[in-house]
Amino acid sequence: MPPFRFVHAADLHLDSPFKGLEQLGSGSEEQPGSGSEHIATALREATFKAFDSVIDLCIKQKADFLLVAGDVYDGTDRSLKAQIYFRDGLEQLSNAGVRSYVIHGNHDPLDGRIAKLKMPSEVSVFESKLTSETFEKEGKPVARIHGISYPKKEIGTTFGKGFKREGDEPFQIGLFHCNTGGQVGHGPYAPRTVEELAESGLDYWALGHIHEKKILSEKEPFIGYPGNTQGRHINEAGERGCFMVKVSGAGEISSQEFVSTDAVRWLRIEVDISSLESIDDLKAALENRISEIPKSADGRDSIARVTLTGRGPVHSTLIQDPDAEDILIQLRDSGMADSPFVWIEKLEIQTQPAVDIEKRRETPDFLGDLLNLIQEYRASPDRLAELQASLNELYTHKRAKKLLDSRPDGSVLLRLLEEAESRCVDFLAEVGE
Repeated sequence: MPPFRFVHAADLHLDSPFKGLEQLGSGSEEQPGSGSEHIATALREATFKAFDSVIDLCIKQKADFLLVAGDVYDGTDRSLKAQIYFRDGLEQLSNAGVRSYVIHGNHDPLDGRIAKLKMPSEVSVFESKLTSETFEKEGKPVARIHGISYPKKEIGTTFGKGFKREGDEPFQIGLFHCNTGGQVGHGPYAPRTVEELAESGLDYWALGHIHEKKILSEKEPFIGYPGNTQGRHINEAGERGCFMVKVSGAGEISSQEFVSTDAVRWLRIEVDISSLESIDDLKAALENRISEIPKSADGRDSIARVTLTGRGPVHSTLIQDPDAEDILIQLRDSGMADSPFVWIEKLEIQTQPAVDIEKRRETPDFLGDLLNLIQEYRASPDRLAELQASLNELYTHKRAKKLLDSRPDGSVLLRLLEEAESRCVDFLAEVGE
């Protein structure tokens, strides 16, 4: 058979709002909102530009077809702008001789608002019943694509059962929006095991739903998620993109490459304050680290969360809210003027005071006793369970529980103890010395 190539993309979430950026529009106090409009515009257009990158990749690499594994749009009430944009992008592919195979997922099920737009002839949108289509190249059937779209957001656990190899096409693909392998942090839509998918006899599983690149099986069959094409918040940090896949004349995957498509990249960076003696040192260290961000983002515009860690003398200044806020405003004013821009989404303070806590525990005073008590809770599972039990009354109180988050588990308690230790040293060390 003739060799062919295809692009596997998923979770475009066209016209998705970016989360956690309420700060945009507030620059310095003297000029609120100055200079940040271009950042807001870039974020509004980011999902569309990421889709443009997918289209460009298909055309430049002369792909034979594009697979879109669900969640084209961000919600059932999909905007007309997003629908027209998607249709026009596929029309570009159709004009270039590239076919498209599309399914809808839990975010954009078939019962959502759908405009009466005519799709290009080279586009196949799968319905709510599992069906398959044959792709021919040079007059020869080389691939069969099996797919199914969500009829509505809430579907049963058996939805999509029945994928199996059929027909004589040498390479067969399953196009499915599901949670395979019990991926944590994502809805359990159409849950499947890797073994269940492998039993189908298909050669490639083009999955969607998980918003990060994950390869669950490299061959016989390939099972994987390309992730979403554009990160939308800090929990979707790092490069985002799609898979470019080449299939040999023998019907085997000869190469597979992850290609970045994100227009704006989210990043997490850390700066250690341990060797810094003053706020001037801190500002210099932050500016130096932030200057490296465009390289980390491969020259893209970026949104970064900066976490300050370590123990040092500048900690006492950082825990004063006005001082930390002033630093954040200065960093934003500087970064948003650059091209590509760097917007600091948050300055997270996880520093600790310049105190030798181990030595301080040996001091026979109130602070020393308090630090030893905290360490006792931290080191003993039984004592930690006692602490957790003592909080039950607070978290079950009729009025108090309305103001509290869910009851803290062991890992959260340990983090709270660490924070309590730091705050105790902050407030009591100077008094006791």
